[in-house]
Amino acid sequence: MKKDMPLPPHHCLVETSDGSFTLFSELFQEACHSTSGAKSETILHYIEGTNILNQIERFDPLTILEVGFGLGVGFLTTWEKLPRNRKWHFVSVELDRKLLEWFKSNHAEHEFLKNLKWNDHILEAENESVKLTILQGDARMTLPDYLSSHELKWHAIYQDAFSPKKNPTLWTKEWFALLKASSHPEVILSTYSASSSIRKSLHETGWGVQKGEKFGPKRTSTRAVLNRPTDPEILLQLDRSPVNAFTDLHIQETLHKIKE
Repeated sequence: MKKDMPLPPHHCLVETSDGSFTLFSELFQEACHSTSGAKSETILHYIEGTNILNQIERFDPLTILEVGFGLGVGFLTTWEKLPRNRKWHFVSVELDRKLLEWFKSNHAEHEFLKNLKWNDHILEAENESVKLTILQGDARMTLPDYLSSHELKWHAIYQDAFSPKKNPTLWTKEWFALLKASSHPEVILSTYSASSSIRKSLHETGWGVQKGEKFGPKRTSTRAVLNRPTDPEILLQLDRSPVNAFTDLHIQETLHKIKE
């Protein structure tokens, strides 16, 4: 990363505990990654959490969806970890076009990313084995639109949006239903969040919710699959929890209160 390059508007560069960097978004008032380590968190929750090193041996091509591109740590770490002789397609969503322009400029000399090109609201690069597709705009609109003309089934999902408290729109039952409908039966979804509301959103849309690894100050995280039921211990916790699953109606009510 070129730390001397001007940052995209409304963002601050933050060095995390493992020496890697993340960005703090003034819009969402939250960092894109845990300050305990941006790269370490990515490896634990997404590279290991979705088991892509095993998945890429089973699927050709391996198809990965990342929810929240940010400053590209998810893709760059995946590029570093996956073998060059296997095929994979990495699809991500990002609201902020200026952030993507910054990323493109920041990696203009990268062997693969130097080929990034815009096609309307889609930023893409491709070689003989890897394809990167970043959908710019509201993911609830851009992702369904993209899937309507591309037959993809996710083998791995990095659910790495800003937290439910800051950006609940990408944590609802409707969102997880969309992801389920476009997923392979052996998909693995991984996220840093262990919120009961989020786990209920997943469980109530047919995902089997599993306990994930601890990272930084968070005592646990969440994994979700389609080929196993929700862990009985988690199910008991959800039954006892008074909170509700997130829904689009809940989000509309929350946004309405904010406007008031």
